[in-house]
Amino acid sequence: MFEILEATRDDVVAIRMGHGTSAGYREFYDLLVEKTDEYGTVHVYEETTGWTLATYLSHLHGVVPDLRTGPSFDIGRYAAVGDSCWAKLLYHQWRAIAPVWPVAPDEMRYYELQERRRALAWVTASNANPDEKPSNS
Repeated sequence: MFEILEATRDDVVAIRMGHGTSAGYREFYDLLVEKTDEYGTVHVYEETTGWTLATYLSHLHGVVPDLRTGPSFDIGRYAAVGDSCWAKLLYHQWRAIAPVWPVAPDEMRYYELQERRRALAWVTASNANPDEKPSNS
């Protein structure tokens, strides 16, 4: 379901997210809980490349794990990096329900694929600039 990227360290989890599965969400959320237990807050960089409608729909597997496990971890900054309308749609849906959803980062931003370095810099910064906005947040 996901690949852990080299930038994962300390309080940062960097992944490339593929097709969503129940088992994959359990594994991913276990990692977030572990990092939260160790650091208090975890920052997430998530690449969502090459998504199709089927990939988008597969992430409905995350709804139940969100409700069960979401309160067990804390996401500070979350950067979604994508190259498809489906990844962007899921980001905007999540952003819309964030005020009432158990898995809601403190800050969320969407970046186009060509902005991946900027997204990673924002997620990994020890003191992120709250005034800096991506080109299409």
